[in-house]
This record gives sequence, structure tokens and C-alpha cells, in this order.
Amino acid sequence: MRFPDPEELARFPLVPDFQVGLTEADDGGRHIEFASATRGRLAGFPAWDHADRDLRHFIPADVPLGTIDEPYEDADEGWRVSIFQDGGFVYVLEGDSQHGSEYRAHFRVKLEQYLAAWAFVIDSFNPILPLDDA
Repeated sequence: MRFPDPEELARFPLVPDFQVGLTEADDGGRHIEFASATRGRLAGFPAWDHADRDLRHFIPADVPLGTIDEPYEDADEGWRVSIFQDGGFVYVLEGDSQHGSEYRAHFRVKLEQYLAAWAFVIDSFNPILPLDDA
């Protein structure tokens, strides 16, 4: 699959109010979702069942992030996502097809903001406690 060239990347919509959150799934678990207060749902991980349970063990190294040469990719039947950082931004592309070349959603967020949004979610499920409180 071919990723966009630098000129195309510069045209990705910038999301200044990026958030990582969880949504309720039909089976009672929760799924990770990328959202914006002004744009609503941006992308998500519909195949990541019970993310709330997994986040209890998450550390910063578990945050989905790759490079343009080796993007983080996940896919399931009828869905896929690619995430990579380049030039101080994180680019997210989400598609309907596991193997197709088209994406229905794409956006970018500043790297610091992407990491801060993940840190907030991780800390809410796996807080770092002072040793005296452990």
C-alpha cells in the first residue's frame, strides 16, 4: 500500500482538539475511539474488544504509533487503521476494507497532543501511584 506523499500529508485535516476515549460496545465491553469535540468521532478500533480491561496494563510503549516506513497497522473484517508519525505530526488513516487501498477517514494531530491524549486515558485506567499508596 502506498502512503500519501508529503504534499498530500500537508493537506490532512489538523485536529486541534483530539481526544482518545472509550465507547460502549454491544457485548458490554468498551472500544477505543479517537474523537474531537468539534468533529465528533474520527476513527476507532472496533475489533479491540474490552479495551477498558487491557488499559489496566497499558504503558506508554503500548500506544499505537509507527513511522511512515513502518506504520502501526491493525485490521479486521471490513476495517483497518494505519497510524504513523512524521515531522511532528501523527497521521491516522481508517478504511472500510482490510486489504483495499482507500481510506474513508484521515486526519493529523500534533505528536505531543496525540501522546498527551493517550497518557490521559492510560493514567485513568493504570495510574502511577506513589509507593506509599501502593
